[in-house]
Amino acid sequence: MFSRAKILVTTVGTIAGGLGSVTPVDAASLYEITGLSFLPSDINDSAQVVGENYLWKDGNVTNLNALPGANNSNLSATAINNKGAIAGNGVVSEEGKGFISNGSTVSPAYDCGERCLNNFTVIQDINDSGTLAIYISSSYGSSESITVDSNGTIKQLNQERTNINSINNQAQVVGTFSYRGGQTDSFFSDNGVQVTTLIPAAGQLDPSATAPPYDRSNAKDLDDNGNIVGSSSVNPSSTFENNPQEATLWEDPTKPGVSLGTLGGENSEALGINNLMQVVGSSFLGDDSTQHAFLWENDQIVDLNTLIAPEAGWELTSAFEINNTGDIIGVGTYNGEQRGFIAKAVPEPSSVLGVLGLGLFGLGGLLKRQQSFR
Repeated sequence: MFSRAKILVTTVGTIAGGLGSVTPVDAASLYEITGLSFLPSDINDSAQVVGENYLWKDGNVTNLNALPGANNSNLSATAINNKGAIAGNGVVSEEGKGFISNGSTVSPAYDCGERCLNNFTVIQDINDSGTLAIYISSSYGSSESITVDSNGTIKQLNQERTNINSINNQAQVVGTFSYRGGQTDSFFSDNGVQVTTLIPAAGQLDPSATAPPYDRSNAKDLDDNGNIVGSSSVNPSSTFENNPQEATLWEDPTKPGVSLGTLGGENSEALGINNLMQVVGSSFLGDDSTQHAFLWENDQIVDLNTLIAPEAGWELTSAFEINNTGDIIGVGTYNGEQRGFIAKAVPEPSSVLGVLGLGLFGLGGLLKRQQSFR
């Protein structure tokens, strides 16, 4: 969500044996865009994509509503893990309010009994061991977040008004919680119970400030090493009449986050991170009205639109997730119509153009990518 950064084209001739510098045309061919017929929610390392009631893989689309066990429910897939297990929402039986699917059949995800009876429940994420992150909201205005593992063991966060956004393979979770005055902060939990409040990039802020209500941070995702991304306040004022938020990285949940910058505008937001410390999200451009997707790596934030062929016809507005092989999902406009997309790195890093193009992010990024393709 959220000025066009001027891409500095790195000269790597001396590194690549006199092959010269990266031209804008070379740099523009780093990602190939494929349009999706739905708005994506998640992607796994096999480049399976889910969103709405669909599963996408290599151009083939499966309608989850039509699978055995779906019972004609209107399903909404929110997450997919690296074993191909899909989790989402939609009543598929009297016992549960969410579903699990392997792409061939659909079954109830869990039964949380009285805890979920007559309450609004949302499955937010699933990790590779099958542990679910679930948000529960009651008709009385209260809310809580729980995790449920594959054995049915339930853990509840000890903070009220929480909403888990992501769970990693260590069952660590991040999300947001709200104060009764209206402010919103983010949290990290290492064990699914105790909560650590994340400190915005602006540093420690007055929790009693109430005029006007404001969001101080919004944690969206974390990798398997516990690195957290989202957005947070960069203005140290406690009143926040003007409360800019910038994409933020927390490498230590006990220390203030670090701003990843913007594409020239006032606000940006990080939405996804992979285990290679590549971050995606959205940022406003310098006009503070146009929003573009970004990729951040090795302390550089880059407009994703500068890394695709100009003739592709796409304007990428927001990147949601990036998997561990560098594939990115998000939304943009194609011929004036909003579309989901998947962006795949081309050519592979072993090629000369891949070496030159990836020089934009330094040899460290190149080596990490080469390792991920082995």
